[in-house]
Amino acid sequence: MIKAQVSLYVSNYSGDRGDIIREFWKIMKSFNLEFKANAFSTIIWSEDEDKLFNALNYAFKELRKYGIILDIKISNIGPHPSYEIRSEEI
Repeated sequence: MIKAQVSLYVSNYSGDRGDIIREFWKIMKSFNLEFKANAFSTIIWSEDEDKLFNALNYAFKELRKYGIILDIKISNIGPHPSYEIRSEEI
């Protein structure tokens, strides 16, 4: 399994930046990738690393007109992305 943590920053767009983030999520869905999002980033995972890399490349090409920054961390180790630790569990 390959996982990516992606933070998307939009610098050259006067409208609702959330529109661009939602467009990013639509692109991930169009590649049939699983993901979850929070206020800081989107975690994306797949058994097919080519699919993940192709989706990120496509998203960058589609959204770069908005002056975006994609801050991406990629890993093939660690727990499944659905694993979470809540503060009350510690």
